[in-house]
Amino acid sequence: MKYSIMIVDDHPIVCEGLKTVLDGYADLEVVAVAANGEEALEQISAMDKAPDLVIVDLLMPKMDGGSLIDQILDKTNIVILSTEIDVQIAKSVIQKGIRGYLLKDEDPFKIADSVEQVLKDPDYIAISHDVLDTAMQSTGPSSDVKLTDQQRSLLRMIAAGQTNAEIADQLHVTSRTVKNYLSAIYQLLNVHNRAQAIAVAAKNDLI
Repeated sequence: MKYSIMIVDDHPIVCEGLKTVLDGYADLEVVAVAANGEEALEQISAMDKAPDLVIVDLLMPKMDGGSLIDQILDKTNIVILSTEIDVQIAKSVIQKGIRGYLLKDEDPFKIADSVEQVLKDPDYIAISHDVLDTAMQSTGPSSDVKLTDQQRSLLRMIAAGQTNAEIADQLHVTSRTVKNYLSAIYQLLNVHNRAQAIAVAAKNDLI
């Protein structure tokens, strides 16, 4: 099975370079490239089915990435790929259901790995560390939900896309212990999975 991808970016070099990298993955295929939001909407409307994932730049002529995202968010998975960090969008990534916010200066193969992981794991959120740091610095403590410093740290780890095994290695505990830690957090936040936990944490300024 191949996952279909659209790239929306007004820089041809970025589009071609990223397309080459993504097409090099056995389970990924770039089926469309658009230079702006208007062009992307026209292409999607002409398709029998929307692509499995759309990679969107934020700053584009005619229709910017933010406007495009609002119109296609309920049709497909969205990963933002930009040179800019928009604080409000960064804070709302999880709440809106956007699957990722990556920066163009990252290694293209790391970007492709993140895109592949988003498509394979419905709980995975791909967020660059700088984007996550910006979102966290712009928020204050919550008075509604109380978590320990360790629990907040765990939420930041899963928001950064770390797996249970990676977290376990960092904390020098077993993966089962990490799973128990996360289960306790899920119970406190009244959620059932990583994506929901990150959404609630973002909404309550916990990360």
